[in-house]
Amino acid sequence: MKTVLISGAGSGMGLLTAQTLIRQGYAVYAGVRDPNGRSLARREALEQHAKEHGGYVRVVDMDIHSEESCQSAVDQVVSDHGHLDIVIHNAAHLFIGVYEGFTPEQLMSSLNTNVVGAHRLNRAALPQMRKQRSGVLLYVGSTITRIVTPFVGPYITGKYALDSLAEVTAYEANRFGIETVIIMPGIFPDGTAHFQSAVYPADQAVVEGYEEFKDDFDNIGPGLRALLRGADAPVQGVADEIARVLELPKGQKPMRTIVDYSDYGTPAINAVVETQTARVFDIMGYEHLLKVS
Repeated sequence: MKTVLISGAGSGMGLLTAQTLIRQGYAVYAGVRDPNGRSLARREALEQHAKEHGGYVRVVDMDIHSEESCQSAVDQVVSDHGHLDIVIHNAAHLFIGVYEGFTPEQLMSSLNTNVVGAHRLNRAALPQMRKQRSGVLLYVGSTITRIVTPFVGPYITGKYALDSLAEVTAYEANRFGIETVIIMPGIFPDGTAHFQSAVYPADQAVVEGYEEFKDDFDNIGPGLRALLRGADAPVQGVADEIARVLELPKGQKPMRTIVDYSDYGTPAINAVVETQTARVFDIMGYEHLLKVS
């Protein structure tokens, strides 16, 4: 039975991914904060889902802001099964507002959740994966790292940083047989907890200085929905794509895969980046780092 550890598994894409992989026969370790307290209902719901579908889940107390917590979660998987096959970096936090209005502390908070947390979890998981000479690191990124939009600056900065962390770590870990996949969800206005739990600028005096452009800020939601051109955007599609990619044979998983129902144009940009990356790596003598051993 393959083991998978998921951060941010209590809601949204993380929850749907956990439920989907439970149904597909994985040993799912669902990382949430305080599963015996504030997240008790989430833990019980996941356990009930596993019971109903004859699956395996263990809800682990995992806070990606803590190295100790990340290490404890990894150790639990290895103690139970002797191996750690997949880590899914899903935990994230949305920030909405005028960038200047966010304090430096708020920007640091975004980076801590949206990228540094993944690095903490990697540092806990990679020693085991290197020892096994196998494993999959799967990152839930975003198409927003290809085309930047206004009014979600700290979130975009964090996702850009996560994207670069994923790529660099992939090139360095490929030699150990460790695969990397970056899932790039597009626009999902509904079906996640992102917007309900979003962080807004703390410096309201600065925000007031942008009041004359409030119409642009108010256009965030309508603008995103316009890109969908009337199409539905089921969040389950992200979980289904994760499940599909994880079933691909070793060496055949894509570095990037897109789940987007909007007219955002990410595939064209990815194609250029992939071609130019291969060209530069060939010149540098690093072409062998692009593939898993």
